[in-house]
Amino acid sequence: MDYPKNHKMKKIFPLIFLIICFLIIKAANNSVRLSDTNIYFNIATQIFQGKILYKDIFFSNFPFFSYVSSFYYIIIGKNIELFYFTSSVEIATITTFIFLIVYKKTKDYIISIISSLLYIFSFMVLSTSDHQTGIFTASLLAVLGFYFLKEKVILSGVFIAASFLTKAYFIPVVLSFYGYLAIKRNKEKIIKFSIGFILASLFILLPFLLLAPKEFFFDIFGFSLTRPTGLSKINILWFFITRDFLLFILLIFNLFNIGKNILFGLISIFSIVFFFAYQDIYYLYLNFLTPFLCISFYELNYFLRKNLNIQKMVIPTIIFVFILYNLFVYLSSYKDLGKLQINKITKTIIAEKPDFLYGVNDITPALISLTNI
Repeated sequence: MDYPKNHKMKKIFPLIFLIICFLIIKAANNSVRLSDTNIYFNIATQIFQGKILYKDIFFSNFPFFSYVSSFYYIIIGKNIELFYFTSSVEIATITTFIFLIVYKKTKDYIISIISSLLYIFSFMVLSTSDHQTGIFTASLLAVLGFYFLKEKVILSGVFIAASFLTKAYFIPVVLSFYGYLAIKRNKEKIIKFSIGFILASLFILLPFLLLAPKEFFFDIFGFSLTRPTGLSKINILWFFITRDFLLFILLIFNLFNIGKNILFGLISIFSIVFFFAYQDIYYLYLNFLTPFLCISFYELNYFLRKNLNIQKMVIPTIIFVFILYNLFVYLSSYKDLGKLQINKITKTIIAEKPDFLYGVNDITPALISLTNI
């Protein structure tokens, strides 16, 4: 009776090892940086000082990440370095669910681990997980929505709503789920999914619709939908292709494979439409797509094995080489981007005793929280 359990533990040991390696790399390089993370840390601070989001605090996103930020603020003991590290914990959790989803579908440990590896060591995850901006919170919620879609549809709707109300640019995921259910013509599931989605949305939004309706609509729609274009989309697209070529291949493959897997195909289609339709896109935003591309790897693997008749370990070996390259590029060129000597800066400010702090929003909010000025 003990042998099967031990056997299973040996099978998932590579997954545990990969997650531990990722967390060690992130812990070793964890630091306060020039980042929007500092805004969210400051918002959590202000909420615990009794201020109301939108009414007292300008916030151009939907509110769910303010709840999450406040929760993290409590459990980390108001430690900003640990606040940064929470994104790495979220990624470890996402990676675990990717493994569970793929294994449930394929019953193949190797493919399940490769899918997880493809996610946790993708260049996008490595380079953007040095920050806690809510993108991985939203990714985790979206993956949970996928995980529960077939058997607990109401719960799936709850998680997809929470994901969207964490980061609105997860709208392609919302549209893909609804599109999938509509194409399947399963009215019962559409109704259940909608019930979960609507109830969760009301629960999250109602306090702010009652306390600060005017400010809520102005901050989100008045600002977010009218702000000017930031980075060049061509540059972002090229960076994605060159840094995450395997993910790009999966994106294109899912378009052609839509007949066999409708949901993955729809996610790719709506993601491309969103990329070109929304004017203010950043590389970070593409994280809404990454976990689903990695989950869909089993489809590409099956297609290549069937049509090219290649050996079982050829594709995993190619992916492993790409992963090593991602790690090399990240550790050699990106791991220290934006790092700050936050303790030194804070001590200097406290010693100077200014009445006010002025500065850019990717550092000053953290200094306000840390110095109480």
